[in-house]
Amino acid sequence: MVEAVAVSHLRLNLQLLLVRAGWPALAGLLLLGIGAAMHTWWLPEQQERLVRMETEYRRLIAEFVKPVVVQPRQTQSALLAERHAAFNATLAPKSALPDLIKSVFSEAGKAGLTLAQAEYRTAEDKAGGYTSYQMVLPVRGPYLKLREFVAGVLAANPAAALEEVSFRRDGIGNPTTEARLRFVFYIKDAGT
Repeated sequence: MVEAVAVSHLRLNLQLLLVRAGWPALAGLLLLGIGAAMHTWWLPEQQERLVRMETEYRRLIAEFVKPVVVQPRQTQSALLAERHAAFNATLAPKSALPDLIKSVFSEAGKAGLTLAQAEYRTAEDKAGGYTSYQMVLPVRGPYLKLREFVAGVLAANPAAALEEVSFRRDGIGNPTTEARLRFVFYIKDAGT
């Protein structure tokens, strides 16, 4: 009975407190209870999850990020020698020159262009050990076909370079473009 009176007394005091404080106090008590429950059960679970995610993140970073290995700087002469060797590797043998010229005409045919004439010029570079063979071509056709032709020549011939290009069109509505293309073929000298 004493316990029932004590519980009844406690309940009466809580009711009086709530009536005096009003709904804001009740809402505050409710939020306090929710916060205590979250702190007790939900927060530790989230902290464990965060630790697992951080561990996985560090593992992925270690797996995918490789350390950068810094190579020692090359000396100027070593760099020049490397570049010269790379250039020499692209030179065509002198015996391949007729095939290189045929491939230019073949690429023009693939692009639907007709080459009427060409100018040829050679120049020797004794110090470099190569000969440059220039081929100047006046070409007429649709712009996209001209681009296709140039790309085809350069793709088919590693020893070729497009040294100069100029375009001319009579008017905006004219689909035909006149181009002047200068290709250079780099040929190995016989002694190299």
